Amino acid sequence: MKSKLIELLLRGISLLPRGVQRKLGNSLGRRLYKKNGRDAKITRVNLAACFPDMPVDERDVLALKSLQATATMGLETSSVWFRGANWRNKSVLGVENRELFEKALAADSGLMLLIPHFGNWELAGMWASTFAPTTAIYRTPRMTALDGMLRRVRGIGTTNMVPASSRGVMAVVKALNRGEMTVVLPDQEPALEGGIFSPFFGIPALTMTLINRLVVKTKPGVLIAYARRVDGGHIVGFARPDDEIHSEDQQTAVDAMNRSIEKLVVTAPEQYQWEYKRFRKQPEGAVNIY
Repeated sequence: MKSKLIELLLRGISLLPRGVQRKLGNSLGRRLYKKNGRDAKITRVNLAACFPDMPVDERDVLALKSLQATATMGLETSSVWFRGANWRNKSVLGVENRELFEKALAADSGLMLLIPHFGNWELAGMWASTFAPTTAIYRTPRMTALDGMLRRVRGIGTTNMVPASSRGVMAVVKALNRGEMTVVLPDQEPALEGGIFSPFFGIPALTMTLINRLVVKTKPGVLIAYARRVDGGHIVGFARPDDEIHSEDQQTAVDAMNRSIEKLVVTAPEQYQWEYKRFRKQPEGAVNIY
């Protein structure tokens, strides 16, 4: 029953005009900033750790903008999920480096899209998935009752949603071997056994090794994808990651992946999800910044 009420609320929010959603998002983000609750505190800690040379007043402004961007992303995602392909297509005002995406799809060697928590990552993945059969790895939500809804709204067209489990990984391997596309969010903190520590803005971050294992095993093309928020909509874009992401040496490849994510984040740092405890787990003996 609770999941149905949440879906009804999201459907209602999805009908709001984009301008209204963004005004509400900015207002909500400002309230979170002034309240200085959990999200605001984590944001400030992350920004201080990742941008230590930035003047404090500039970091404070960036913290406000980040909270506003995250709140706006949450509201806009309701429309991404429920307004259909026509709404999503109209939301994409342009595509940066489209030729990289088209060339990778045409190569028939499989394509892995790495979509960090930047801009509207839901829009980036769902828009890209309309161009090729897609298998997307997702993490089961804490409220398990929402799992069915999320699988339904994300699994449009030929998209196959698979859990982050051994069964899901096998589905991804098979998809890449068929020359299809896969979508992975590369900056989620894995379980200890599923990751290694790698610098992210100079701070050790437990980072998944799954992507390296898949790249070494299936030799797909790899691109970073994103949907950057701009006035009136979003710009979808693609970028080549650091070449070392293809290395068979796990540490080298994972470090290259984090460098590639950093390169995207600095283009619009306020649109990255700094409200997430990215550095929660640390090497033994290291200080917990939270």
